[in-house]
This record gives sequence, structure tokens and C-alpha cells, in this order.
Amino acid sequence: MRTLDARSAVERFDDWHDDHEARSVAGARYERALPASPPAPGSQYRFEVDLDRCSGCKACVSACHSLNGLDGGETWRSVGLLVGGGDAAPVWQQHVTTACHHCLEPACLAGCPVDAYEKDPVTGIVAHLDDQCIGCRYCMLTCPYEVPSFNDRLGIVRKCDMCADRLTEGEAPACVQGCPTEAISIGVVDTAELAASLTVDADERLVPTAPRSGLSSPTTVYLTSRPVPDDAVAADDHRVVPATGHPPLVAMLVLTQVSVGAVVLGEAMALGADPVADAGRPAGPAVVAWSVAMVAILASVLHLGRPGVAWRALLGVGHSWLSREILAFGVYAALGGAAALAATGGVPGPLATTLGVLTAVSGVAGVACSAQLYAVTGRALWRLDRTLLRFVVTMGVGGAAALGAVVAVASALGAEGWRADQVRATSTAVVVASTAAGLLGVASFQRRHRGRPGQLGRSVLLLDGPLRRDRRRGIVLAVAAAAVAVAALATAPGSTASAWCWLLVAALAVAASWVERHLFFVAVAPDRMPGGLR
Repeated sequence: MRTLDARSAVERFDDWHDDHEARSVAGARYERALPASPPAPGSQYRFEVDLDRCSGCKACVSACHSLNGLDGGETWRSVGLLVGGGDAAPVWQQHVTTACHHCLEPACLAGCPVDAYEKDPVTGIVAHLDDQCIGCRYCMLTCPYEVPSFNDRLGIVRKCDMCADRLTEGEAPACVQGCPTEAISIGVVDTAELAASLTVDADERLVPTAPRSGLSSPTTVYLTSRPVPDDAVAADDHRVVPATGHPPLVAMLVLTQVSVGAVVLGEAMALGADPVADAGRPAGPAVVAWSVAMVAILASVLHLGRPGVAWRALLGVGHSWLSREILAFGVYAALGGAAALAATGGVPGPLATTLGVLTAVSGVAGVACSAQLYAVTGRALWRLDRTLLRFVVTMGVGGAAALGAVVAVASALGAEGWRADQVRATSTAVVVASTAAGLLGVASFQRRHRGRPGQLGRSVLLLDGPLRRDRRRGIVLAVAAAAVAVAALATAPGSTASAWCWLLVAALAVAASWVERHLFFVAVAPDRMPGGLR
């Protein structure tokens, strides 16, 4: 009669592993997982994963976490599951281990505003420079695979570097050495051949449901001898949850666009003003627009893990849209301050007009950079045309409401300037038109993609599900702002009632824009590697 083994499963595996190592040539097991020589010119290291060997035990995750001293909740490698088949076809499942893919064209490197990433010219390994990072987390958005991980304790982003120091000494990376089934190894890939293959098929994916490889040219290869079912998907593909809200970025985007919208509309009206009938360029709009812009810039700093070194964000202006956005709004703030001083100091018309126009141009450039900043991430919801429409609507609704409120209050206090009746008529038209355009755009988007697969279908699923209340709240606030603006036309120009009405319009417009920008972030549902949902 056989005696039951009293040892635990972990103890039995440990004994088996020690025995397996003892029977192998010293180090041969790990030598088989490494290339015979370093990469030659025109090639680089890459992860090679034998899916047939991967059991999903997550020993690679544990080894990576232990060797690199990661904090709790911080992971540089994950394990997911692909499933398929069923009904008439045999049930199929496959575990997938994934980490940084050390791409040929790293999106994290291209997007980083402080040059905190570097791609080794010899090994091809994409490393993160911790001491350079300011914790802006933009690389977490630009990386299609969402590989970089934010460390709350350090206030910076960190990621896998393929254990480059171990490779230099001929040692296997932690995940490779920790895998009990030898599913992970390090190989060498010809970069020209890989780039050519991805150029031919830019829609290729590493595994089903993963992001398109054409976004960043990942080098990892997944090998299997078993056919993958056509209906294979990540087991967690059905889990659609709201993304991170990023409140400081919501504040920054809303307030900069309100400020720029007010400046652009104000300059358009100032250029068309009658210098004889009107008392000249009022100071209020310029001062308020500049003040709002400064609040927006200060709010954006709250998003940084290391705000004390925020000045570094201009280092990547040659390649990062975040650096370009910061530069554009820095110029906008400087010109806006000069324009406000000119308006309050009674500077002659031509100079004040020039400063106002330059401020408007730099503000529009900043908003364009903001839109491009999100468009380059490859997320379908943030495609450039969709993002620009949303940002322009915010400029129209928020900017016109702010301008109308400032002029209405100034007029009620007896200040001279543009005619209050003309400003409120124009502002009302812009608020109503922008609100209508925004609501029609959202309704059309949801109708077109409701019930469809893919990123946009998942976004609509979020908007119809867990984000339904926020979506309805935004609609109510936007419609209320337009309705109050129309009702304000019945009040006397320059009256206290008109001023209070326009203050309410401005508050409702900013609140509606705030909700909309919150949805802009939380409703995004990008493609992910299996197990990539954090």
C-alpha cells in the first residue's frame, strides 16, 4: 500500500527543483536560456516566451519582485490567461507571462518630457533613469502596454530593464531564472527584419487582444506549437472598469481651455469693436483669463510625483508633446500677463492689440499640443479629431461663459469697455452652439459604437454603465448653462440681475466641462495584454 506524502506541494516542488538542478550540468539550465553571445550590430536582446511551457504559476512575477526590491502593489511582470473554444470546438486556454517588450520604437522614451528613458545602442534594452524622472506618469499613457509602474513612495515611475546588470555578468534575468518550466528565455532579434515585418502588417498583435504591434514595435516573441483558436481572447477581456481620473489634469485642461476660449473670443470682439462708440479694451477679461491660466498651471504640478524638479519637463521639447504643451502654455502665461498689464495700465491700442493677438495664438497652440499629447497614445477614444472636438467645445462653452460673466459683472459695477449687450449676445450664441455641438457629438458617438467590440465599444459600455450618472450629470449641467444664458438675454444690460445670471452660466459651464473632462479620462478602455488590467 502506498504511503501518502506528508510534505506540502511547495516542499515537494522545492525538492524536485533541487534534484533537477543537481542532475544538470552546473549552470547549464540558465545558459540554455541565454544567447551564446551579445547582440551584433543591427540586433538586440528580446524576451522569448514558450507558451507551451508556461503554467501560470507566477514564479516569474515573484522572482522579479524579490530581486528588484519592488514595493507592495508594484509589479514589473504579470501573468494573464487566454481562453477560447467552447460549444462545438474544444475548450482552449493558455497562460501568458508579460513584461516590458523593449520596443524598437519605445513610446515611453518618445513621450517622456524629461528624457528619463534610454535605449541601449548595443543591447536594445530600454532602461528608465530613476534620478531623472519627475513622476508625471505620461509614459504610462504613451506605452501601449502600460508597462511603466508608478511608485507612490518614491514619486517616480519604474519598469523592467531585463535585469541588464545580470546580463552583463552572464547571469539570467530574475524572471528567467525563477521560471520552473523554463518558459522564458533571452534571445536576439534582427531589428531590421522585425521592423520590416511590422511595416508589412502593422495590425499584428503579440497575442490576441493585445495592442497593435505597429504602435511601438515590441520585440518580445511568443512561441507555441498549438493552434490558437480564432475566438481566443484574454480571460479578463470582459472586465471593463473605469480608468484613472487624474483630477489635477482635469483641472489643468478645463481651466486652460476656458482661459484660452475667453481670450480668443475677447480678441475677436476687440478687433471688431468700434473705437469711437466703445470706451476701449477692458482690463477685466485679460486679467481673469491670465489668473485662470495660472491656477491651471499650478494645478498641473499637483500631478507630479516630484514637483520640485518640474522645470525638467522642458528637456524633451524636441520629441515630447507634453514638453511642447508646457512650453506653449508657459509662453501663453507670459504673454497673457503682459496683456493684462497693458490693459490695466492703459497702454496704447496697437501694442495692447498685438499682445492680445499673440496671447490668443499661443493659447490655441497650447490647446493643440494638449490634443496631440493624448492622440499619440494610440487610444481610440483620444484620436486627434475626437479630442480636438471636445477641447474646442470646452473652449467655446467655458470661454464664452467666462467672458460673458466678466463683462456683465464689470458693467454692473459701472466699468467702461465693450458694450455689455453685444458681449452677452455673442457669448450666448457661442455657449448654445458649442453645447449643441458637444451633445450631438457625444450622442452620435454612442449610437455608432454601442454594442460593438473593441476599444470604443468598451468606452460606450462604461458610459452606459458605471459612468452613466456622471454622463447624465454633465448633460444636465451643459443644458442648464445654455438655458440660463438664453434667459439672461431678458435682463437689462449692465444690471445686477444680468451679472448674477452670467456668473451662474460660468459656474454651470465650468462644472459641465469638468464632468466631461473627467469622463475623457475614465471612459478610455485601451487594448491590453492578458492580465494587464491593474
